[in-house]
Amino acid sequence: MDNPRYTRSAGKARKKQDLQTAPVPRRQYVDMEEKKLAYAFDLAREGYMQRTRGELENWQDVAKKIKVGFDEHFEGSTKAWNCIVGNHFGSFVSFNTKDVAYFFIAEMGVMLWKHG
Repeated sequence: MDNPRYTRSAGKARKKQDLQTAPVPRRQYVDMEEKKLAYAFDLAREGYMQRTRGELENWQDVAKKIKVGFDEHFEGSTKAWNCIVGNHFGSFVSFNTKDVAYFFIAEMGVMLWKHG
């Protein structure tokens, strides 16, 4: 049986390593507080590395990781965050002021916004 403390500390070490080795995000369009943007970059970089290693099956899993992270971390039960992740996509969305970010990590495009 695995020791939960060991697993947690190993997970933290992997997360730290991911953030050090993942490509640097390239901003395309950002209207978001720096605190939220930094959190988005961290989640996206971690998701990118997990996808690269095969721990996440597809880009949808990365999008879910970011959306759920934002829903839990910033808004509690409102669940108003939306996320698209992929190589090729277009969008036309409505969003709240100061709650939108569109950026790339290597070839992975991320669009994150809050509406409602």
